[in-house]
Amino acid sequence: MKLTWRGEALELRPERVLHWPRERTLFLADLHLGKAALFRDRGLVVPDGAEAEDLARLRRVVRVTGSQRVVVLGDLVHGAGGWTPEVVEAFAALGTGQRGTPAQGEVERLRVWLVPGNHDRPDGPPPHELGIEQVEEGVRLGPFRLRHADDETGDGVICGHEHPVVVLRGRGDRLRMPCFVVDERRLLLPAFGSFTGGQRVRRSDGRRIFGVGQGSVVAI
Repeated sequence: MKLTWRGEALELRPERVLHWPRERTLFLADLHLGKAALFRDRGLVVPDGAEAEDLARLRRVVRVTGSQRVVVLGDLVHGAGGWTPEVVEAFAALGTGQRGTPAQGEVERLRVWLVPGNHDRPDGPPPHELGIEQVEEGVRLGPFRLRHADDETGDGVICGHEHPVVVLRGRGDRLRMPCFVVDERRLLLPAFGSFTGGQRVRRSDGRRIFGVGQGSVVAI
């Protein structure tokens, strides 16, 4: 789904990411890596493999869009202990780290920014070898202000944290979909992680909702 917001051409993609083609940048939020392992440690039965599928989805969309930068708007991991060896290995496969030049014979690497979220802070900075750059909440990138949680001030905010979902009802049917929420002031992203809850949002004046499902993004 293509739209123009804050004067920039953007794409709302079914992989639950926002693509800024001009800057070859992807925005996403709320992966909550390590959450499943944490729940299993507490004795809860949790399906395995969701995080590997999420990271594979991220690798695919980076490749398809040719992006050179990924901005994670908080909650990359779920909390203390989230950077398990498996998560570090899987994330390293994205090709993060410092970028070289063709003249040096090095492969250009993906640049990753992290706006720390409330679940990231207990675990501290990401492992140094991944080359992830932590940036302050509220940092500006072009016409956008990047936050994990919306502070309800200022314009041009791109954020996550709320895990928005929209509920559609039909004749005896009920469909719950992750969604993007767009208004004049902010653009709210769906949770990227599969093993996350959701907060229902409703249509209102001045607010546009775009549901994500079955490999497409649709205006609701």
